[in-house]
Amino acid sequence: MSQDAVAIQAEQVTKFYGRHPGVVDLSASIAQGQLVGLLGPNGSGKTTAIRILSCHMPPTSGRARVCGFDVYTQSLEVRKRLGYLPENCPLYPEMRVMEYLRWTAAMKGISGSDAERAIFGILDACNLDKVRAQQIRTLSKGYRQRVGLAAALVHRPEVIILDEPTIGLDPLQIQEFRQLIGSLKGKHTVLISSHILTEIEMLCDTVIILNDGRVVASGTPQDLRGRVVVSYSVECRSHPALFALIPQLINRLPGMTLDKYEETGEFAQFRISGDGADPRLEIGRLLGQAGIELRELHRERVTLEDVFLRYTGAASPSPVKTAPKEEVRS
Repeated sequence: MSQDAVAIQAEQVTKFYGRHPGVVDLSASIAQGQLVGLLGPNGSGKTTAIRILSCHMPPTSGRARVCGFDVYTQSLEVRKRLGYLPENCPLYPEMRVMEYLRWTAAMKGISGSDAERAIFGILDACNLDKVRAQQIRTLSKGYRQRVGLAAALVHRPEVIILDEPTIGLDPLQIQEFRQLIGSLKGKHTVLISSHILTEIEMLCDTVIILNDGRVVASGTPQDLRGRVVVSYSVECRSHPALFALIPQLINRLPGMTLDKYEETGEFAQFRISGDGADPRLEIGRLLGQAGIELRELHRERVTLEDVFLRYTGAASPSPVKTAPKEEVRS
């Protein structure tokens, strides 16, 4: 990747609050046009990283650039190319939508016919045309978020940072706002911080996970899911030989371990996990040879939540939740 193709670059960025680190040796490179998710538990450094990249505070050490400009020494150039929607969007409730967007455009150096073209274009893109004459105080939370995004986009920035953009919205508003965010892909470089993991998994090309101020994992959602141990769940009819058969099965499956075994009435369930080869054919073969009826065998789908828990230390690496299944039935 050439330097010209990089929209956001962080090189060993560290920020201390007194003796407490906010981020430590943060390094990341985000290509132009990408939609990138920033994940981490509370206190992981997400807010600090966003504040540094949006020129709200300087790093203690290291260097960060947006569109090739240093966020500390060239912050005015960065701000010209950056749109930022904070978690709690600061709006003027007494203003009407058009009035607010004209004021915002003026603050960003856009006036006259250029401002009107930009505003009417963003009204259409953010689906705000029908409320453009309303006072902001009268709008729903969803529409207020749209106004905040429109203000962040009015100067046609190359890079957009969204901090928890769908927090507090109802399910329909969330769906509509996600579609709006998805429409920005390719036109802008978008960095989005969210606690809604399904949102990040659905929208983002790449994910960066922070924990204790450090980058602990990054990659595409598919790549990250591939790093998590896979689990397989089995349900079969109870059989006197089954409990003694399980150790034989595990011995035949290098890299796999038994996570759970239980019997409930006439049925038995067990789960194995590991990084070995897909064990489903061997499980079916061994149970069939023993005359044990196999009722269900599926691989549990690894989600971004499993990846998040693994890398933030909140749970064991093995995914344990049940998700949509790949099934083999007899």
